[in-house]
Amino acid sequence: MATKATIAKNKYDKTHMKQYLLKMHLVYDADIIEKLASVPSMQGYIKQLIREDLARTCSASPVPKNN
Repeated sequence: MATKATIAKNKYDKTHMKQYLLKMHLVYDADIIEKLASVPSMQGYIKQLIREDLARTCSASPVPKNN
């Protein structure tokens, strides 16, 4: 049986979160796998790269800086 905290977390996640899955080939994507394994936070690293790309390509509204 789920606890109240688990139920609340699941409700929050359903409302506020989005999850993506990356499927990597062990041979063809080995360089990417090695890099991601070497950083302290894969999620933070990927977000940082995307935000840097957005800053270069979009001159519209600023992107919030929270991980």
